[in-house]
Amino acid sequence: MFTLPDHFKVFLSRIEPEDARVQAAQYIPDQLRDFLQDSQDITTVEPHSRLAGSYARHTATKDIKDVDIILFIAPEYRKQSPGDVLKTLFQALQDLPEALDDKGEVTIRRQQRRSVNVHLENADFDLDIVPAVALGGITSPLEIPDKEWSKWVRTHPLGYGERLSELNKANDEKVVPLVKILKHWRDIHMIYRRPKSYWLECMVYHNIADDSVSTDAMSYAELFRDLLGSIYDDFLSDLNKDRAVPRVNDLGHNVAHNWERDDFEAFMDRVKESHGRAKRALEQDDETDAISLWRKEFGDAWFPEDVEQERANSLRSAALAGSIYITPSGRVLTEKPTGRYVKPPIPRFYGED
Repeated sequence: MFTLPDHFKVFLSRIEPEDARVQAAQYIPDQLRDFLQDSQDITTVEPHSRLAGSYARHTATKDIKDVDIILFIAPEYRKQSPGDVLKTLFQALQDLPEALDDKGEVTIRRQQRRSVNVHLENADFDLDIVPAVALGGITSPLEIPDKEWSKWVRTHPLGYGERLSELNKANDEKVVPLVKILKHWRDIHMIYRRPKSYWLECMVYHNIADDSVSTDAMSYAELFRDLLGSIYDDFLSDLNKDRAVPRVNDLGHNVAHNWERDDFEAFMDRVKESHGRAKRALEQDDETDAISLWRKEFGDAWFPEDVEQERANSLRSAALAGSIYITPSGRVLTEKPTGRYVKPPIPRFYGED
């Protein structure tokens, strides 16, 4: 059985967010927090804001397009209607463009169901700002306004993020990468009718937390196969019921309450198909055939065909940057080892003469 650990390592590195996008996701929310903290149009309370969403939980992949921000507003807003609170936030943000360093067009675009959206044209970046009242403190479930339901709803995004981090540490840091793999798989195989990223995160979380999928001594290839199989088995009873859709819980709340039946059926078709392909990839007697199947699963541009060439390119880049290390045993590494090592001189070229 070819589990291809080196191939999966390269694959995971390829779907990591770009540094520039990570920097934008760090810097822009800080400016927003400072602006709203000083605003006279809305009253915020300590700690004023927290990052939420996939970036905050380190489960973002590829090109980060948006960041979710929880804005902690004063408890007295809880007496107002959800629509009025979102309108207040919308109005408070009107002077935000002048407060940001981004010199492109900044648009306070719309009041959404539970948030206000801000779009930064230059950075090609969106902020979704969710007002929340923390009556029991930020470590307890929050109450946020839902304009469509015309009521305040309880949610626990920060608690879920902490639980995910704890679960990841308890499972040899394999849970977060598995979330990223599943989200990338969704992007490759579902152009339309895509389930939300948070739903996929919760599927991974509960399959690991409930011991439906074990990470012990398992490769990512095996984990992905087992995860798809477990998801399909869990949801099969709903698939066999007329017009039913499954619950997808985070910490007790059904986050997929608006999953449409047709979208659910499309998801299950893709899960079944990919589960079969993952099983076949692990059953191959020839490594080339196994690699070919995984490339169909994750896309040729993302899953490497030749990791040796990838390693050679990495070493060459590291050498040019002066970032390679040679151990006493002769191993060449691109990451600084904990023991003894030698750094070769940076190669320089001054022309033919």
